[in-house]
Amino acid sequence: MRTAIRVAAAGLIALVPTVLAAASATAATVTPSAVTCGAYEARDTSGAHAMVRECKDGSRIRVNGTVTDTDADGQCARVYASYNVYQGTDYSPTACPKGTTVTFTLPWREGSDAYIYLQEIDA
Repeated sequence: MRTAIRVAAAGLIALVPTVLAAASATAATVTPSAVTCGAYEARDTSGAHAMVRECKDGSRIRVNGTVTDTDADGQCARVYASYNVYQGTDYSPTACPKGTTVTFTLPWREGSDAYIYLQEIDA
C-alpha cells in the first residue's frame, strides 16, 4: 500500500511541471479584450438620483452605478437599460425608502450602446 502511494505521488510530481508549462503556453496565446468604462453620468428625477456608466468589452456592453431614493413619496428608484443589439431590458435593484442608495452592475449584453433611464416606481 505504501509503495503504491509513493509511486502515485512520484507520478504526480513528474506531471506538475508539464501541466504548468502547458497552462503557461496556453495563457500566453490568449489575449482577452480590454474592458473600458466611460465616465459616470448623472440621471435625476424629482425623487431619485443615479450615477451610471457604460463599460465595453469588445462587442459587449454593461451598465453599472448607483441609484438613490431622494424623496419620501412612497416610491422606489431604479435604473433600467435597453441596448442597440440585445433586445431585452435590464433593471437595477430598487432603492427605497428615502436616503437608500443601491450599487448595481447589470449583465454583459451584446451591443455597443446602452440607453440608460432612471425611474420611480410604486413601492
